[in-house]
Amino acid sequence: MGSIGVRSLPQVEVGVATSNGRSYYKISSLLKRSHIPYIDVILHREDSMPSGTIRSAIIDNFESNKLKLIITTRKERLQIVGNQVVCIEDLGDDAGLAKQRLLSLLHPLKESDHFVVGIDPGERTGIVAFMNHIEVESDVLGSIEDTVGRARRLLDNAPNVKRVVKIGSGMPLLAERIAHNLGCHYERGQIRIQLVDERGTSSLYASGRGQSETRDQRSAKLIAFREGRDYVPAFSVLR
Repeated sequence: MGSIGVRSLPQVEVGVATSNGRSYYKISSLLKRSHIPYIDVILHREDSMPSGTIRSAIIDNFESNKLKLIITTRKERLQIVGNQVVCIEDLGDDAGLAKQRLLSLLHPLKESDHFVVGIDPGERTGIVAFMNHIEVESDVLGSIEDTVGRARRLLDNAPNVKRVVKIGSGMPLLAERIAHNLGCHYERGQIRIQLVDERGTSSLYASGRGQSETRDQRSAKLIAFREGRDYVPAFSVLR
């Protein structure tokens, strides 16, 4: 996967179509937190269309702005013509999993592509997830149980692609424990777990740009883009 090189989404591909103020706030907040650019789609009805069918604004925006996805509400969904439409109620309250689903629709992955979770173990554990080089989530968690649980949710929600977990080995016992606890939940071949030499991640973090993220998050990102050695379970590792 090479060195770290996170891809962004510079092009507007999402339209927000709702006249409900509360729903608009929820949708726009999710997209802003997810760093997914969007435009507002104004809903109006053409007199020539059947009553209740909103057409012109949706079609015009799809064609002129090359939108790939419209987000609306269940109540307004029945008024919108088109297949690439998602209801905010169906995305749930988990922002990371919601972004994961949106990215899957915007940029469908091939079976040869990768979904990668990077973990930097410590008193506070950094965890990140990428679909190819597009960031899905970046967070800091306080326990092994939370880390394993979050990694599982991200992996289980991932598209049908190669799923890889990369764990920094700077604290070997902690790294082995996370790898063991996580590996216990999957059949052989379902995911690949690697232990990664994380030496140098702290100095790279210090010289990095955009320091709004913590050292743990930055280190987890660097770990996610490094090659490691495949984890081999050992009976001596305690859960």
